[in-house]
Amino acid sequence: MILRYYNDPTVLVISAVVMVMALMFHNIVQSFVAARLGDNSPRFSGFMAFDPQRHLDPFGVLFLFLLGFGWPNAVPVNGRNYRGRGRQEAWVWLSGIGAYLLVGFLSLAVSVGFLSMGQTHLAIAFQAAAAYAVVHAVINLFPVLPLDMAHAALAWGNPEVRRVIQQIAGFGVLGFMVFFFILSFLGVIGGLVHLFLQIFFNIIAAITGL
Repeated sequence: MILRYYNDPTVLVISAVVMVMALMFHNIVQSFVAARLGDNSPRFSGFMAFDPQRHLDPFGVLFLFLLGFGWPNAVPVNGRNYRGRGRQEAWVWLSGIGAYLLVGFLSLAVSVGFLSMGQTHLAIAFQAAAAYAVVHAVINLFPVLPLDMAHAALAWGNPEVRRVIQQIAGFGVLGFMVFFFILSFLGVIGGLVHLFLQIFFNIIAAITGL
């Protein structure tokens, strides 16, 4: 959770700002992809504008600070505007995961830059922000509503896949939380986050020659 850094204002503020921006960026990317694929519903609803009131869910931001994982308001997507048996709509939802990964990559790159300049404290702050962004990408990889991968699977998946997702959704918020507490306890989420961060670091090191 971001509030764990309450005694370190630099890390707290940088992580909070980066992640609040990431939540909005997630929606803007999805809205842009939707518009490119012929669905202007997000544009007409104002989701392509950089408007915190439009994008941010108060409870999502609260949980971001308390638990380290939050969510923005859902982007209004109209499945009837897409062709290809749901494939195009699926790309809209998957682009949200890509947005979080991009934020994580750029934050880690900034962290490496500050570290090379001897600014260790700022490097730690952006490294924490990178980790939070990748956590959001990793969690959204699981096909559990209301996460991005679940929406993508509902759009593109076969009837059996849709049935399983709806069955999981039937357990409600409690089932959602239990599912991810189990994944966290087993180290699945942490392992995937570490994997992505290691890949990002290797790419940055290859580009910069570190």
